[in-house]
Amino acid sequence: MPKTSKTSYHHGDLRQALLTAGYRVLKEDGLDALSLRRVAREASVSPAAPYRHFKDKQALLAAISEQGFRQLRSMLDESNEASPGDLNASGLAYVQFAIKNPEVYRLMFTHNVMCDENLDESLKDAGSNAFLALANTIDSGIAKKEIAKTDSHALALSSWALVHGVAMLIIDGVLAGGPFSELSHEQILKTALSYFKAGWQPIK
Repeated sequence: MPKTSKTSYHHGDLRQALLTAGYRVLKEDGLDALSLRRVAREASVSPAAPYRHFKDKQALLAAISEQGFRQLRSMLDESNEASPGDLNASGLAYVQFAIKNPEVYRLMFTHNVMCDENLDESLKDAGSNAFLALANTIDSGIAKKEIAKTDSHALALSSWALVHGVAMLIIDGVLAGGPFSELSHEQILKTALSYFKAGWQPIK
């Protein structure tokens, strides 16, 4: 039997192997280190192999982002299944995703991917579906009368903005050494959500 070489692809799923390699490069060395050539080397395939699935680096970044949104959607769905209508639980799942995947999380929301005028439809759908998972949690809370009847998409947008901000503060290390450095990630999120839910204006 002839010896397998990098010019003869030997993985069962080239595209997924390349995405896994891309995740690994992002996690270990950051976005600047990511390239099709580097990913090919990490996946033990020829330099030309990635071009079977990705026309350029931007296409690879979009695919990694899409997979990230699908993972986020899965975590949010699991949270709502375990604790239906619980925005605290969904918020914590969101923050935990960002903490476990900081480089991928940043990539998912960078201007050069999500604001590309030629944004891939599958990536757009994956991002929309992740947002819908949060809206579904709110709908569950409304049905259980644990959330006041409201526009679930508007509340989802507001909740997302808050939790996204908390996630970025945590993964960028902004809170380290400050007055909240002794709080756990869950305590920080609960504090922010408590003001969000209660409001800050005095009752008249």
